[in-house]
Amino acid sequence: MYQTTVGAVMTRDVIAVGPDADFKTIVELLLSHDIGALPVVSEDGLLLGVVSENDLVLKHEQLAEADGQPPSLARRRARQRWQRSWATRALDLMITPVYSLDVRDSLGAAAREFGRTGVRRLYVLEDGGLAGVITRGDLLKAFVRDDEHIRGEIRNEVFGRALAMDDGAVDVRVDRGVVTMSGKVERRSDGELAQRLAEHVLGVVHVHNLLDYRIDEAPGLAPR
Repeated sequence: MYQTTVGAVMTRDVIAVGPDADFKTIVELLLSHDIGALPVVSEDGLLLGVVSENDLVLKHEQLAEADGQPPSLARRRARQRWQRSWATRALDLMITPVYSLDVRDSLGAAAREFGRTGVRRLYVLEDGGLAGVITRGDLLKAFVRDDEHIRGEIRNEVFGRALAMDDGAVDVRVDRGVVTMSGKVERRSDGELAQRLAEHVLGVVHVHNLLDYRIDEAPGLAPR
């Protein structure tokens, strides 16, 4: 509820191909759906690899070569590229392994994976099968949410459900995703928990925690 997951923002209707899909079919799908890559999946939905526009451009690159001969065996990577340039089906064109996430991973985990890999999209798995795809743009869309919806979720879920507090005990204000919480909670730890939970509400950019408290659980401190 509080950790927004990849599954909440991903695209579920993923255009995919099987391992025996031919070159022309792959190109037609990329062009007709205006996408840059296609996942390759088995009959039971397992993600096998991915074919991108870059992989298909190898065909033109190879056709531009004068002799069309394979590179020297010593140039292993170049030879692999040459072999893939003459491939005609997805199984031979695809790249493996594929960068992926689990449907239950947080958006924070997705952001870290995008930063680590530098890719434009990450495929999302559920119980081992392909469940969706998430792009860098999907992460940004998570922050475009109405302030009132954010405020309502924090009041209902954070203070109402998690902390079981009366509706009028605290004040929650949201301005373009920036949350300000004021009022008084029972314990200092309640205020700290409220901040952590509010920070994970979808659309929250930052939290200003101005909450006061009656009891500080630190030893030797009197109630306020």
